[in-house]
Amino acid sequence: MEAVDVGVRAAKLAGQLILQHATGPLQVRLKGPQDPVTEVDVLAEGLIRREIAEAFPDDEVLGEETLKGSRDAERLWVIDPLDGTRNYTVGLPFFCVSIALTIQRRPVLGVIHDPLRDETFVAARGTGAFVNGRRLHPLAPKSVEQAVVHVGFLPASNPRNPNLAIPVFLRLRPVIAAMRNLGSAALSLAYVACGRLDVALHDGLSPWDMLAAAVILEEAGGIITDFAGLGLSTHSTSVVAAGAQPLHRYVLDIAQEIIEGTVHTT
Repeated sequence: MEAVDVGVRAAKLAGQLILQHATGPLQVRLKGPQDPVTEVDVLAEGLIRREIAEAFPDDEVLGEETLKGSRDAERLWVIDPLDGTRNYTVGLPFFCVSIALTIQRRPVLGVIHDPLRDETFVAARGTGAFVNGRRLHPLAPKSVEQAVVHVGFLPASNPRNPNLAIPVFLRLRPVIAAMRNLGSAALSLAYVACGRLDVALHDGLSPWDMLAAAVILEEAGGIITDFAGLGLSTHSTSVVAAGAQPLHRYVLDIAQEIIEGTVHTT
């Protein structure tokens, strides 16, 4: 099987499992400050790992729940079996399965599956981006005043929180049309790729939160970098994404001004 077929099959099977458990009692524990995990996360990751291992036994896999896999591996699958776990545990209908394949630390394949809407976003480098078989095309540029912006951030108590996303949002708030925080970084980034959101920014991320979306968004004609303006890799921890270059540049400039100001005052 082709890698894209394996990714889509694994994501859809994991999505079925997630929905099967959605109405039952969930065992929820904290794996870190304000960072919940359920037995469904673990079961879904195990399923995805088995699907990948059967098709590509020599590839490494880095998953959110069991980690393993070197971020510097030649071929590495990076998976989030349930992105939006907190939404899932309280019944908010916004979560997804995210699967990326990276080669030499750079994402080359992305699959994001929303099991509730039965929407599957898929992209491989050089072949375009699709949702349920429909090709995604570059979006018409919007002004900042028209932009709906997703801002994601970690809880203040989380030691990994670099406290950058909120200052960026406070700079944006007077000029943008609206702000959203939907609780799933991966699915929010996919929404930028299809035009439901105009900008998404997030700090304190892990690679499984954003690498699949990076391929999808770029193949759809969007722009996605980290807060330093660099392309995403298995070592990235922040993201600024937009459907068009002007909006991305506007938000990135603000982020970099805040970072420089933070550095200068410490």
